[in-house]
Amino acid sequence: MKTSLADHRNLGPISARRLAEVGIESEADLRALGAVAAYRRAKHAFPRQVSLNLLYALAASLAGVDWRDLSQELKAQLKAEAEAGSKKP
Repeated sequence: MKTSLADHRNLGPISARRLAEVGIESEADLRALGAVAAYRRAKHAFPRQVSLNLLYALAASLAGVDWRDLSQELKAQLKAEAEAGSKKP
């Protein structure tokens, strides 16, 4: 049985709904893509509504920790990865 992402720590119903709208409906879907790719997909679909907080929430959810407990170094790494994928050659 698939568990709703809204039931995961750090993710609420709005984030879960946006993720579902871009094809990420379960923890398995999220794990298969990874936090950065999932964030990019959501950011592309909802550019004004999605912020870096979603990226941090996704990474923390996969790690089973509160997003506020992510180190500044990890947040910087996640942000750099997300931005690297959004730049056009």
